Amino acid sequence: MNESPETLLPLRDAVERATGRRPSLSAVMRWCQKPNRHGVKLRSHKLGGRRLTSIQAVNEFIDRTTAAADGVPVNASTSRQIEAAHNTALRELEEAGI
Repeated sequence: MNESPETLLPLRDAVERATGRRPSLSAVMRWCQKPNRHGVKLRSHKLGGRRLTSIQAVNEFIDRTTAAADGVPVNASTSRQIEAAHNTALRELEEAGI
């Protein structure tokens, strides 16, 4: 079983928990389906006809959108990529005896 540290929630619930606001479902679906004017999409998963996301993904979407709007370079790595790189580095250190 592939477990993730991110808990998947219905779209509007995840946005509400991350921001305290409850946007329309059509707005959140739009964030998932196509990039906004800054080229950023909300990371989501589809399960049984429902689209789900996490609080972490919402925060990442907000951070990347804000950075792009402010003209700051955006880190394109996702939390899963960062975690995989971290695990690889730990494994390499262990193999080296460090």
